[in-house]
Amino acid sequence: MKFMRKKVQRLIIGIVGMLGTSLACAEPTAFEWESTSGFLFSPDQAAIEEITGQVSFEVDGRYVVPGSMQGTFTYDPENAAPPTNFQTTWFYRDASLDWTSALEDDGGLVGMITGDAGQVIVRDGDGVPGGVDDLVNVQMCTFPSCSTGSTGFFVGDWQATNSSVVWIGEGFQDGIDLPSSLPPANAPIPLGIFTFFNPTRPEGPKNVSILTFGLDIREAVQVVDIDVKPGSEPNCFNVNGHGVIPVAILGDSNLDVANVDQGSLSFGGLGVGVRGNKFPMCGAEDSNADAYLDLVCQFRDDSNAWTQGGGEAVLTGTLLDGTPIKGTDSICLTQ
Repeated sequence: MKFMRKKVQRLIIGIVGMLGTSLACAEPTAFEWESTSGFLFSPDQAAIEEITGQVSFEVDGRYVVPGSMQGTFTYDPENAAPPTNFQTTWFYRDASLDWTSALEDDGGLVGMITGDAGQVIVRDGDGVPGGVDDLVNVQMCTFPSCSTGSTGFFVGDWQATNSSVVWIGEGFQDGIDLPSSLPPANAPIPLGIFTFFNPTRPEGPKNVSILTFGLDIREAVQVVDIDVKPGSEPNCFNVNGHGVIPVAILGDSNLDVANVDQGSLSFGGLGVGVRGNKFPMCGAEDSNADAYLDLVCQFRDDSNAWTQGGGEAVLTGTLLDGTPIKGTDSICLTQ
C-alpha cells in the first residue's frame, strides 16, 4: 500500500496544480480512448467510495481507488454549431458526436454514458488577464446539459451527468477556434473525467468529479489482414514505376469485403488503378482458400514511393460506412 501511495502521489502532483477550478474543414474522425494509470481519484471521499463501492486512500487531499475509464467519440469540427461563450471560454455544440464513455472500478463496469451529440469547449489562456491554462474539453454530456439523444446511469442517488476527455496546460491552444485535429498539437497527455450530481446530500445538491490520468487516445481503426502479391512468399516486387502491385484484403467472419470503399484505398501511398470505364481495378476472389471472399486490388506502381530493401507496407482506406481500416504486410524491393 505504501508503494501504491507513492506511485499515485507522483502522478497526481503533476496534474492537480493544473486542474484548479477550471473544470467547472476537417473530416469527421472516430477516436477511442482509455485510461492507463489504473486509478481513479476525487476530492470527495464519500462520493468516490459510494459510486465505486471501494475503500479509498488519501493522497494530498485526493481520494484514490483502483479503476479506469474508456470510451469512443467522433470529432467533427465542421458539424459544430456557432459558438457561445462564457467570459474567455467558448462552447461548440455538436462538435463531438456518437460517443460512449464507461466508468469501471476494480470489479468491472460501474456504468456507461452514451449519446449522439456533445460539445467541445476551448480556452486560450494567453487571452485571460493574469494568465490561465489552455483548455480543450471534448465533453460527452447528457440531457439537459448537451444532448437530447443520450443515456446516463445512476449509482444510488448519484446521477452521471457528463464525461470528458480534457487537455489542459500551457501554450497549445491558439485563439478561440476549434483544433483542426485531435490530439491538439503540443498538448499534454489528457485527463478523463466523470461528473456526478446528487440532489439529496445533507449539505445540499452537489456536483462531484471523478478523474483519471494518463489517457491513451487514438484514431479508431478496424485492423484488417492483407496479403501483398497473394500466394507468393516473400512478397518481392521490382522498384521500376511500371505495372501494378496486387494486394488482397482478406475477408473473414468480421469483414465482408463487399463493404470496402474501393476508391478510398491506398497502399504505401499508391492509389488503386482504374480501368477504362474508371472503375477501380479490384475483384472479389477467395485468394487464400478459407471460404471467405477477399478483395484483390491492383495498385499503380511508382518508383518514387519505394526504396530498395525490405520492411513493411501499410494499406489504409475506409468501409462504406466510413469506418477507417488499416492492414500491414512484409515486402521486399528489388531494382
